[in-house]
Amino acid sequence: MAKTNKYGVRDLEQEFPNDQKCLGFIFSALHSKECSCGGHYSLIKGRKQYQCSKCRFQIAPLSGTIFHKSDTPLSLWFKAILSFSNAKSGLSAKYLERELNVTYKTAWRMLKLIRQSLGQGKDKLKGKVEMDETWYGGRGKAGKDNEKLSEVMKKKAVIMGAIERGGSMKAQITPNARARSVGKFLIENVQNDGTLLLTDGSNRYKIVVRIYDRKSVNHKKKEYARGEVHTNSIEGFWSHFKRSTKGTHKVISQKYLQSYLDGFVFHRGMRHNDRERFSSLMSALVHA
Repeated sequence: MAKTNKYGVRDLEQEFPNDQKCLGFIFSALHSKECSCGGHYSLIKGRKQYQCSKCRFQIAPLSGTIFHKSDTPLSLWFKAILSFSNAKSGLSAKYLERELNVTYKTAWRMLKLIRQSLGQGKDKLKGKVEMDETWYGGRGKAGKDNEKLSEVMKKKAVIMGAIERGGSMKAQITPNARARSVGKFLIENVQNDGTLLLTDGSNRYKIVVRIYDRKSVNHKKKEYARGEVHTNSIEGFWSHFKRSTKGTHKVISQKYLQSYLDGFVFHRGMRHNDRERFSSLMSALVHA
């Protein structure tokens, strides 16, 4: 990674040395310093508000953002955002608690708000798109000869994902892995015109992908790649997501699983440039 693409604590402290600089950044991202009456907005001393020099109208730049009504200093918020931005394998609330010297409740709330502000975009994937599904979480063991396998699988969350080669990706929790759910996910997230859909040999795709140009590999026959036909990218993402969450977060409830997925999808899309990732994350949080 080139040096200009890196962004760390030293860069953050130079760019945002105090709360006033952080507040000014948020104000500039959301408002203009030129008032419609012809005056100029300036910071009110001792307050987190800006006031027009002419009409005396006041603006609270934190209103409506994740920083609103938070007693945590903005400089600590920005450090938490940087830590989240650079943690490609996930960031736990316990680690952030120790890093910022705040309570666990504060660290957990900060990370929750950051994740909830990340969406996956509305643009459909196109071109060469890999699609696959995986099962995540749950408790219990299948037992001898897999006699309790169905019970164990029912407790797991079903996640469907698609990756556009050289582009973005989508990952969503679905009620099940049946053909109807596959079709719904495809229609909502993958463009059919000019798209080459790459999957495994599962029969759940046979009916719902008729409007797509589909090619597949047969994993049952130990065929994992045939030229450009493979699902290695999406399977690599599943592997990274599962290893990271198991090592960093230990346990994730299904209630918050989608927000964790959104965070990992965001990191994957911005994995090559630390500075661009932090900038994009800040923009998403301020405008959320």
